[in-house]
Amino acid sequence: MEPAGRISPVSAREDAVVKDRKIAAELKALSRADSDYWTFRRGAVRRGAQGLTQYPAMMVPPMQAALLGVAAKVDREVRSVLDPFCGAGTTLVECMRRGLNYSGQDVNPLAILLCRVKAGPFHVQRLETSAALVVERAVGDHGLKLEADFPGLGKWFTRSAAIQLSRIRRAIRREPHEWCRRVFWTALAETVRLSSNSRTSTFKLHVRNAVDLRTRTIDVIRIFTEVLSEIAIRLRDEASALQQAGHLSSNGYYRGEVHVNLADTASNLPNIWPSGYDLLVTSPPYGDNTSTVPYGQYSYLPLQWIDLGDIDTTASSDCLASTYEIDHRSLGGSRKHALRDAGEVLARVPSLALTLSRLADVPVDRRSRVAAFCRDLDRCLDLVLKVLRPHAYMIWTVGNRRVGGRPVPTDAILSELLESRGARCVTRIERRIPTKRMATRNNVASTMRGESVLVFRKE
Repeated sequence: MEPAGRISPVSAREDAVVKDRKIAAELKALSRADSDYWTFRRGAVRRGAQGLTQYPAMMVPPMQAALLGVAAKVDREVRSVLDPFCGAGTTLVECMRRGLNYSGQDVNPLAILLCRVKAGPFHVQRLETSAALVVERAVGDHGLKLEADFPGLGKWFTRSAAIQLSRIRRAIRREPHEWCRRVFWTALAETVRLSSNSRTSTFKLHVRNAVDLRTRTIDVIRIFTEVLSEIAIRLRDEASALQQAGHLSSNGYYRGEVHVNLADTASNLPNIWPSGYDLLVTSPPYGDNTSTVPYGQYSYLPLQWIDLGDIDTTASSDCLASTYEIDHRSLGGSRKHALRDAGEVLARVPSLALTLSRLADVPVDRRSRVAAFCRDLDRCLDLVLKVLRPHAYMIWTVGNRRVGGRPVPTDAILSELLESRGARCVTRIERRIPTKRMATRNNVASTMRGESVLVFRKE
């Protein structure tokens, strides 16, 4: 007989199976009413903090809202959510709108900055007053000293743009409150993107053509002013929505808990909740960043102008050693011994074994690229499953790319990695990526037209 108040393992398992059926039914009901529901062609508007700034391949807010809503409705024990690849914080914002506790992690300092701004505090009046002051300081600064020094500075910025960015950086440094500086750094990051000599039509660093560079005129401080004004409006809107929902205290702090960690999930994933996280909602990279979505390369120029210590005490300029350094720190970034290390994984993952065999006649670096990514993803799963509570649900959004013209079934590989650890597949959803979505504006566009949402449960 089980002690009073304790649920037997058999009862817990039976209850979980019932919830499995309910989650699958709820998700299917959404697509049954609208066969194109999960595309979100018209409904992916980024309101409030979701539209704070640009970031590569951001998740679709209403999609994450729907997934979170179904999971929390069926499993009423959901209080804490884990996102080990948090990116710009789409899941974070949706969790806060539901009053949930959240823990996110990413290897990219720029992603951590965006998440920390979205987490608050929301001192909107103080922010607007400080925003006017920082612009006033930048306009009144006539100094010519450059506040950034890195290889390629003159390539990526005109002398005039670099001087104006330096004036803004000096103005931001005079703000005494870290939370407020983080908002200003976010505005500066977007300003850098818009004022650099790199094309904005791609996430990779590509210099604009000669005619464009010769005829282009830029008022950097005006751009910063407009971007900062838009961010302030969005944060005010977000604060208002959170206040109305009862999730914001009278002094502008979120009532739940938010933890954001700058770290590589393949090697470190702290367990914030002693009993384990109740739910995982995430979207890992779809392959090594160098050849898929170059998050780090996209972040390289903005991070050169931001005080990294304001993002995280562990952030170091080492991450800017080259335009590829952050991407090299991500999943599959290091290909050293990749094919050898993947040997143990192959025994558990037939889809990976088949994929590597199909790549036998392509250059070895392409095979090692796939092997390295899967090896690192495999390492992440050990840590992820360790910090989830028993019977916790996992919602993974993944995409299948092509390498050397051959398909890489990331969905099947991830499924087999999870199943080899005893996780149970509850259901899956297929969605088309609208062609106008910003995520398709790279070389991955021609090889990826859809995503899979995999719903698993930890046994």
